[in-house]
Amino acid sequence: MRTFLLSLIVLALPLPALATPRVELSSHASPRERYAAERLGAAVAKLGGNERILLAVEHDPLLASLGKEVPELWPGAKEAFVLKRLGNTIVVEGSDPSGVLYGTEELIDRIHASGTLPKELDFEDHPQLHIRGAVIGLQKPEINYEGAEYDYPYTPKDFPWFYDKAEWTQYLDQLAEQRTNALFLWNGHPFTSLLKLPKYPEAQELPTAQLEQNIAMFRWITAEADKRGIWILQGFYNIHLSHAFARAHNVPYHLSAPTPLSSEYTRYCLSEFIREYPNVGIFMTLGEAMGPHYGAEWLSKTIIPGVLDGLAEEEKAVGHPVPQPPIVVRAHATDIDAAMAAARPLYTNIDTMWKWNGESLTWTNIRGSVRAKFQSMVAGSNDTIVNIHLLSNLEPFRWGDPTFVRETENNFVRLGIHGVHVYPLRYWDWPYSADKTEPLLIQTDRDWIWFATWARYAWNAERDPALEQTYWSEQFARRFAVPGGVNAEGHSANVIGLESIQTMAAEKSKPTAEQMQTGAHLLAAYELSGQCAPEVIRRLGITEGNREVLSLGMTMPQLIDAARFNPAETLWTADAPDGERLDEWVANEVHGVKHHGEDPLSVAADAAQKSSDAVKEAEAAAPAITADANPEYERIVNDMRSIQYLMAYYNAKVQAAALVMRYGYDHDMSHLVQARPLLAQSVDEFAKLTKLTDETYRNAAGMQTSQRQIPVRGGPQTNHWRDLLPVYQKELATFDKRLAALRSGSEISEAKAHQLPEIGFVLQPGGGEVFMVAKDASLYTDQNAPITSVAPELDGLKGIRVSTHQETPIHFTLDKPAQILVGFFKSSSRKQVNVSPDTEQWNILLPNAVSEAKGLPISVWAKPMPAGENDLDLGKGAYVVLGFIPEDAHVTPHVSFDPESKQPPNLDWLFED
Repeated sequence: MRTFLLSLIVLALPLPALATPRVELSSHASPRERYAAERLGAAVAKLGGNERILLAVEHDPLLASLGKEVPELWPGAKEAFVLKRLGNTIVVEGSDPSGVLYGTEELIDRIHASGTLPKELDFEDHPQLHIRGAVIGLQKPEINYEGAEYDYPYTPKDFPWFYDKAEWTQYLDQLAEQRTNALFLWNGHPFTSLLKLPKYPEAQELPTAQLEQNIAMFRWITAEADKRGIWILQGFYNIHLSHAFARAHNVPYHLSAPTPLSSEYTRYCLSEFIREYPNVGIFMTLGEAMGPHYGAEWLSKTIIPGVLDGLAEEEKAVGHPVPQPPIVVRAHATDIDAAMAAARPLYTNIDTMWKWNGESLTWTNIRGSVRAKFQSMVAGSNDTIVNIHLLSNLEPFRWGDPTFVRETENNFVRLGIHGVHVYPLRYWDWPYSADKTEPLLIQTDRDWIWFATWARYAWNAERDPALEQTYWSEQFARRFAVPGGVNAEGHSANVIGLESIQTMAAEKSKPTAEQMQTGAHLLAAYELSGQCAPEVIRRLGITEGNREVLSLGMTMPQLIDAARFNPAETLWTADAPDGERLDEWVANEVHGVKHHGEDPLSVAADAAQKSSDAVKEAEAAAPAITADANPEYERIVNDMRSIQYLMAYYNAKVQAAALVMRYGYDHDMSHLVQARPLLAQSVDEFAKLTKLTDETYRNAAGMQTSQRQIPVRGGPQTNHWRDLLPVYQKELATFDKRLAALRSGSEISEAKAHQLPEIGFVLQPGGGEVFMVAKDASLYTDQNAPITSVAPELDGLKGIRVSTHQETPIHFTLDKPAQILVGFFKSSSRKQVNVSPDTEQWNILLPNAVSEAKGLPISVWAKPMPAGENDLDLGKGAYVVLGFIPEDAHVTPHVSFDPESKQPPNLDWLFED
């Protein structure tokens, strides 16, 4: 990086034989302004002319020479700028150093578009969203650190990219070009990877040399981000502790309730973090490990005091007040209203965050309870930030629909939302994509349009739709039809880094009409295919969360009875357009009830048609694709064909499922006969998809843990289409066998369920009592609530019962890593005792598995827990622990069909042995 002299003219790049525009800065310019000048200097280095370009914050003495012609900015403007040509002088005036940077970026864009400095210039602008954030996870696809979720120390072995300054420079330059002003780094407990913590030497987890390397690296990253106008916000979970600290004090790694020791330790960590790194903020998940009802106490008595302690130390060191660093609190799994009410009197620079479409992308807008949640948060917070979280329904294919993103961010503005936080398409494997290439593709290149669209519309979502189509067609044309646009590895010469700016400045011609047509075809392919997964997940999917891998398909029982596989989660319809689930549509069709909103069969057919059209558009671009861009173009075409086969699979299977469901009502075997060729077609389409992806993709989903449940339990062995094809082939074979038996009048044998294997545990005194799960056993300690029926998988397990108004955590020690099984119920008449699986870590195991004397059905949910000491705190209310089973155990549904009554309680028996 070039060193600048602190003089009025700090950057002048003359050519020996040609005059060059001069870039001038104030004598007290900030690092951000000097960075802007360097970028602009590179952009004009090969341009002719003798213009003078002034970069300055408003009221800077540098602008005094212009007299009354100095442009004015509106009062209180932030990150705003004015561009103005005054004869031979071009002024880039910002409301603050970020405004200067963004004004410079705008001028560079115009140089890129025309190949010269604008002859006329009078433009002002500012961002619509105050917080425009990107996300990187310092987390791994699998749980590999002592069985603890989300916790991963920063080491070269696990995160080699973290130590690559060249890659960081390129990435941070891209964020600056895209006007991104926040970078969120996710981790469970990052403090022992970034701080020495002399007060708690027993907390140190890394060798001292490694820790010192991390500290030096993080100082460099935060300083480099700061000069590009980017706040680093370090994320963490509550209450997660250093593993070494937890072992030293004989406590669990994760605590569900505050303790004096955990509060003192966490407060100190935060104080040291704020003191050590002046260009950072913090970002937290209050819930998940910690009980939701403790959020207000923890935030107001531990988190904020820790930040204020560090702030006081920093002010003492520099000798003057410093701004409060940002604090962002996720509304997930906590009582956010209570937490913010406690926090606001103590701290002003604090914002909230909530997921837009959960953990998928399903629709450009929201409604119902999700909309009400955002409206409530907007009304009560300084800024509310949208969390575009895990893109579980889009993985692993390329996705980039500018219209979808623009309309989505337009809705942010309409709702009064002030910020956005965007996950990469492949969060769990950063920085790599899932493509099976050598070397692996980098996401910032491969998914360039994903990052570019969210950033562009975070700045201004109210752009003209017709002009935007032209803009994106040109971006595709420059990458794929203009020589030098993209190389074989997908690296663009037009997107990232200072070298690209010099290239842009030298490119004085726009793409030709033929090249623009190629860009238009590729844009159409992306926009058509981009609508498919959002449509299918919102009408057919089990969940909007990370429990489902949409691209790996769904079993017939999952399509037929989606609610049974996730009865407590309702978000997958709450924020979608009005419409019917498949079971509702069939019921209305059978009973002659008027349909409403989106029709699941029509949605599946529409997605199949759009995906087919997307392939045609992508193939139509072939003639003008450059040789360098052809390998990436072929990967795009492969993706479009993959999506086409996937949507054809869903279309055929949904039609088959609807016919099978009709059989469930009238037992007319002709429905099953009609369903058979459709089910066979779905298997054929999936076989084509498997063949297409076998050599092009390493796997489907980034996360490879047991949290993934649909279509099968997650893990490396069930994360590729080749792993699922046998599942669907077996499903078809079983259906053929059942259909043949029904036709012949043969009886269908019933498979018996067996008790699940147990993991031993010891319950600590004071939080409940151990009991055997069986008929007539009482579910609670404070009232007689005998079990009237229990699923055979649970019968005989050792569980823990508590009060119907349980308030204290239960503490237990596990012999081995396990899944804890907890029974939850819902009662409209007893709301005060209702508790629920309120975090994304729970997975539904057995719906309606236990009933009690008053008839309340209890569904069983599972959550992984490490060996050793653990606790569980679900707040005040009734629940029951129904046992502990091995971490890899799961339930296989069993046949339950009485051929005499012809009233099957479900239709699984048609597809499962």
